[in-house]
Amino acid sequence: MIFIYSFLLFVFGIAIGSFANVLTLRYQPEQNVFSKSVIGGRSHCMHCGKTLAWYELIPLFSFLIQGGRCRSCKALLTLQYPLLEFFGGIITLIVPLFLNAFYGVSNEFFFTLQLPWWYYGIVLAWVLVFLLFLVITVIDLKHYIIPNEINVILFVLGIILFALSFIDKSGVVLPFRDSFVRQYILLFSPVENPAVNRIAGMLVGGLFFWMLSAVTRGRGIGFGDVKLAFVAGLVFGWPDIALAIMLSFIVGGIWSAGLVVLGSKTMRDKVPFAPFFVVGASLTFFFGYFIMKGYFSVFGL
Repeated sequence: MIFIYSFLLFVFGIAIGSFANVLTLRYQPEQNVFSKSVIGGRSHCMHCGKTLAWYELIPLFSFLIQGGRCRSCKALLTLQYPLLEFFGGIITLIVPLFLNAFYGVSNEFFFTLQLPWWYYGIVLAWVLVFLLFLVITVIDLKHYIIPNEINVILFVLGIILFALSFIDKSGVVLPFRDSFVRQYILLFSPVENPAVNRIAGMLVGGLFFWMLSAVTRGRGIGFGDVKLAFVAGLVFGWPDIALAIMLSFIVGGIWSAGLVVLGSKTMRDKVPFAPFFVVGASLTFFFGYFIMKGYFSVFGL
């Protein structure tokens, strides 16, 4: 039964990924991501404009069956279609399963709705965070912009996670386990209160990126990145946001250096930072504890 539930969750996710794909394909910088002009209207081929039938809109399968081409004009379709749909499915499946393992929750209890309501609130909030990260990544890669409305939604999700931090989770989780670095939070945080750590993460993330933006006069870090760091700090809390930022700069530095070496970019070219931040945040979420454990093991700790 767990396999069936997992499969249904993945199918639900690829449908959401298909919607996310529509947002990123239709969005233009002067628009609201969720405006009627973006989410309204029938789906159509981006090449010939033909309105698509329902059987041409089945996530993943339509793309594969049609060989990645439009049925009418035979134009090649962008790989963005199956990739976003697939990642949508992965997010809605892997995030809940990871959180179940993280909190020591039975997958059977999770899928049969035998857990406290607040736990499902935490899982839903994190699934939405990563789906928004997916949209941010594509939009920033295409337009070098992070829409304000997405940062606002992330802020609301951060507030929800902040509020859920006050709920008594005794017998379910240990005090430090709202942090994805687990017990290593005790080395960096003077308190074990998740709510306080979320406020600290918001201030640290926002102020650090604001200073970078001020020093570079917006050329290195844009103000959209500042707002993203601010809300992500509330979502992840301290010290998780610090690890996410550090990893994002490491990944971004390696990637950018590789592009320069290959001649694809020069030192003066603009590179969107949000995708690197999303990678750093994702690594912190899924592997933060193991990264910290590996780091301190080098020093025999």
